[in-house]
Order: sequence, then structure tokens, then C-alpha cells
Amino acid sequence: MQFVFRIICIVLVLGIGTQVRAAGLRATVDTLRSGGVSVEKIQVELVPTRAGGQDLRLLAARLNWPDADLQLFDLDVQCPLEPDAAVWRCAGRARLKTAREAAPLEAGFVAQLEQGQLSLEINRAPARLSLNHREGRGGRVWQVRLRQLPLAWLSELLRRSWPALTRVDGQLAADAELPADGAGRTEIDYSLRDFGFDTADGSRAAAQVNLAGKLEWREGRPWQLRHRGQIGSGEVLAGAFHVAFADHGTRLEFGLAPDHDAYRISDFVYDDPGVLNLTASALIAPAAANPVRALSLDSATVQLPQAQQRYLTSVLGLAGWSELQSRGRISLRGTADGLGLQDASVTLDAVDVAEKQRGLGIDALAGELSWERDGELAATELHWKSAQLYALPLGAAQLRWQSRDGVLALREPARIPLLGGSLDLLRLRLHPAAVRGERIQAGLAVHDVELSALSKALGWPRFGGTLGGAVPELRYADERLDLAGGLLLDVFGGSLNVTGLALERPFGISPSLSADIAFEGLDLSLLTGTFDIGGITGRLSGYVRALRLVDWQPVAFDAQLQALGGGRISQRAVTTISSVGGGGIAAGLQASVLKLFDTFGYSRLGIGCRLHNAVCHMRGLDADASRYTLVEGRGLPRIQIVGHQSEVDWAILVERLQAAARGTKPVIN
Repeated sequence: MQFVFRIICIVLVLGIGTQVRAAGLRATVDTLRSGGVSVEKIQVELVPTRAGGQDLRLLAARLNWPDADLQLFDLDVQCPLEPDAAVWRCAGRARLKTAREAAPLEAGFVAQLEQGQLSLEINRAPARLSLNHREGRGGRVWQVRLRQLPLAWLSELLRRSWPALTRVDGQLAADAELPADGAGRTEIDYSLRDFGFDTADGSRAAAQVNLAGKLEWREGRPWQLRHRGQIGSGEVLAGAFHVAFADHGTRLEFGLAPDHDAYRISDFVYDDPGVLNLTASALIAPAAANPVRALSLDSATVQLPQAQQRYLTSVLGLAGWSELQSRGRISLRGTADGLGLQDASVTLDAVDVAEKQRGLGIDALAGELSWERDGELAATELHWKSAQLYALPLGAAQLRWQSRDGVLALREPARIPLLGGSLDLLRLRLHPAAVRGERIQAGLAVHDVELSALSKALGWPRFGGTLGGAVPELRYADERLDLAGGLLLDVFGGSLNVTGLALERPFGISPSLSADIAFEGLDLSLLTGTFDIGGITGRLSGYVRALRLVDWQPVAFDAQLQALGGGRISQRAVTTISSVGGGGIAAGLQASVLKLFDTFGYSRLGIGCRLHNAVCHMRGLDADASRYTLVEGRGLPRIQIVGHQSEVDWAILVERLQAAARGTKPVIN
């Protein structure tokens, strides 16, 4: 502001020197510098008027303010000078350009000097700017008042720092008292009304944001900036993050100062009452590959579901979790440095979370978890009333944890009730600091789970018996869950071994599962009774290799089922197996004869399918060019079931099996 005062002083000196009504006077200044601002090629001229007065004309080729990245060109000021004994006043019009080739902008102004107090008012509807140079408590100051400045007027200036900006609107108002010498402390009260902007790619935007507060600037090495204010209403979009601010006002405070090649943020406070409260500090280097050099989250209190609805709706929606429901209170704290997370703690109070589409949920989760990268912490505990994992109901449980040398692990095995039996977490180790790579290691076992309850929970046909097995090693890394070794289950009187089990995106969109399954000695009477496709006795063995499910639907596998020790097969099971390969009874039995018998003996049974591109490539025990054997009979009456369709549409095959299970006759084309 001081350069304005100096220019006006030049004008007044000229005015005082022309009380004798000279024919006209002119003064030129090549360059005037003050407070980091320079004005070049200044011309001040007093021109007598016909009425006996004097007109002032002020010209300047360029104003340059590097710290604000501001340049103005071709300043042209003209007004009648009205001096008297006590007051000097000049009211007129001013024109300038924001760029050399830009169209000129015009505004009205009034400049006045009275008893050493200088005031300047600039008006360009709807904006008004008032400057008063006067004596303050600490010396001479500039008092500044700005009203209704359209931010659209600053769009060209803002695009120099942010080229992606395509639109900015809203109005700015401010009141400030600035030291005339540019030193010391400056306080600015400001308000932004209906602030909004857009970027070219649409990834950043704001609309109808109202923001008001106080800025405190301290000149020095280094400079310091402090903000205290409130956000009241409006919306902001930043990538996947979208927030609609509360109308009641959200407190925002922080300090900012340079620190070598970085910026230090201190005393950060974000308080959305009853929803989210954060206090933090940080050291940020925007140009660095890893911008966060230090971060301290002193406290964070999250109230659910309010915080989820206000701050996480868009993020969860893009991740496929739009139906997530939550309730409760979460408290967080933590620190990080250039190497990553240093320590963290979370306290949960009566937290309920449910995602019905995925069959995930937990009720009354409470307790605390604490972790640090180095050293050892005291044990903590988490407990819940009930939970759900892929629709499997889990009972109440308590898990005790301890952090040691960067690993958060169970202190002892934990037993979780599951469908009349239990899921035992034998060990569980978490690596919170792992950005990529292995994050979870676990071993678990299942004991005495009732298959009837399990099949009901999963919507399967009702099984009988109990389920037991173990997973010796489970690992989770890079959104992929792997079972090292294998999962050995005792089911249907035999054994089932799952190896190579991997689950990608287990909690994301379209989870993908792959595995190899081998089974031995399954009791066919239990198995066929479960699926209601007709009775078969004997022992079934076989495999399902290269199994792949996407969103829990099979897209590929190579399966072979065989019972080589023989047994009995019911009339209904004969019909079901015949429908699989589009074949029939090869031994010439008529339907009327077939009805006379309830069961038939067989010596071998074998069915194979390789699913590829939604087509099942069928096979049996043996084959020739036109057919393959599915069941080889034994005794009288002797049956032989053969298949003739080597390729069957997978959807049609499923329909045939479902029709057979309902007791209806399959349609075979």
C-alpha cells in the first residue's frame, strides 16, 4: 500500500505547487518500489481547466507484485483536483489491464487527504474497496475494507497457478489493518459467499460453499500464517471424495509456516459437532515424491452413521460398498514419518457394521487396538456380541492383542462359536505398516460345525453330518487371500482336500476364487440324499481342478466324479444321470420294464465336465466317436447309461439338474 501513498504524495506536491494556476505541470518517475511492489514509468500531470480548476492525470505502464503473482498494465487515472485549506479531494475514473492484450477494466474512485489522513475508495459494481492511511497504535497503518468482489474477476489470475481451473465464482469480502511499512502482524477478517469452481477433468469442484474467519499474518523469516474460521454449507468434490458441509458451521483452524523446502501445518482443528472432530499437525513437502514427511493425528472422533453419510458416501459407493450400514463411535490417534506409519491406536464403542449384500456384519464391537512400529505395547482387547462372515453367523468372542516390533498379533488362540461348533483362530498376525506385500498371516481350524445349519445359512440343499477341518497357513497380500498348504475337511463320511485356494478382492467388487479340490470316499447315499436327485449307494472319489468362481459363479473348472467300487442306483437317479449327457438307457430296457424296479446294480459310475467359455465338455468312463459311458450296470436287470452330447451349454445343464431335483422330466434336445 505504501507505493499508493507515495504516488499520491507526488500528486499533492504538484497540486500545492500550482496554487498560482500555472499553465500545467508534469512529473515523471521511472520506477517506484516499496514492499516488494514496483510501479514503472509513472507520469503525473496537472492540467488547468476552463473553470479555473485543475485535472489530475496519472499514468503507469506496469505494476508488478511478484509475491502475489500479480501484474497490471496501462494504469490511467483522471479526476478533477479539489483542494481547499483542510481537505484535498479527487474523484474520477481509473482504467487498467490485467494483461497487455486484455481489454481495459474501468472503475470509479475517490481519493482524499485530510490532516495527514489519506483515504481512497474504488468502486466497480458490485465491488467496493476502501483504503485509509492513518495513525494506528503501532504507527501508521492502512485500513482496508473490501466488499462484494466477484471471484470470477480473479479467474485469469488463479488460472496462472492452477491451469486446470475452468470456472470460479462467489463473492469475497474482507476487513484488514496493514502496517504501512509492511512489517509486523496483519489481521484479516474475511468471508467467502457461494464459493464454487470446476476443473477441466471434472475431478475437482465446489459449489455454494460459505467460509468465514480470521487470517493472521506475521512477517518475518520465516513468515507465519494462522487461520481461525468456520465452513457453513456447500459441497466439495476431490477425486472420489465428496462432502456436503453442515449448515450449522464446521470449525476450521490451522497454522502454516515454511520449513526449508516444506510447509509445517500446526494446531490443525476440524470440528463438525456430533459428526467428526480432528486435531493434527504435519510437515508437508508438496514437490517431493513422498509429500508427507511427518504427520501426527493427535485425536480423531468419528460418530457413525453421521460421519459415513457426510464424508464417505461417494468413496464407499465407488468401492462397491454403497449399502454399508454403521452405528457407534470410533476414536483414533496415530503418527507417521517419511518411512510410513509409526504408531496407531483405535478405540471402538458399541460399533455396529452391516453389509447385507455381501453377508458381512458385526454387532456391539468394542475395545481397543494399539500398535507401534518399534518396541512393545501393553495388551489390548476387542470383543463383540455377534458377527457375520459371508452369511455365516459367528457368536460372541473376545480377542486379546499385543503389538511387538511392528507386528500386531493374538496373544492366545481365540474360539468363536459357529453353527453348533467353533471357528478357532489358532494364530493371527497383522502388519499395519505394510504398504504392499504380506499384511495378514493366520492359521485356523473348524470343529463340529453342523452341516444342516451351514447349508441353510448359505442357501444350499440341506446337508447332514458335521464339518471339521484346518487351514494351517493363511496369508493376505495385495488384495489376495491365499491358503498355503490346504484345507482338509471331513464331510459325507469321506475326506475333501482343498489346495491352491486363493480369493482375490475378498471384500471388493466381483470377488474371484480359485482352487483345486480332491475328494475321497464320500458316501453317495448321504450326498445324493442331500441334493434330492435320486438315491445312489457306494463311495465317490474324484477332483475339481482349476476351479474359478467370479462373483461366486463358476466360470471354469475341470471335474471328474467316479464311483468305481459299484453300488445301487435308484430309478430317479438313472433319469437324472441320463439327462446330464443327453443320452439314455443303452441296454434296451423299455420304460414299462424300467418301472418294475426301484433300484439297479452298477459296477462303475463316472461323469466328467470341463467348463470353458460357458460350455461343459462332457466325458464319462470310456468313449468312442459318438458316445461315452456314464454308468456301467451290474447284475439283472442290467442297465447301461450313455451320453451322446459331448458339449452342453452350462446354463442348460444346470437347468436339467434343477429339473431333475424337482422331480420333473428334463427336456433333452
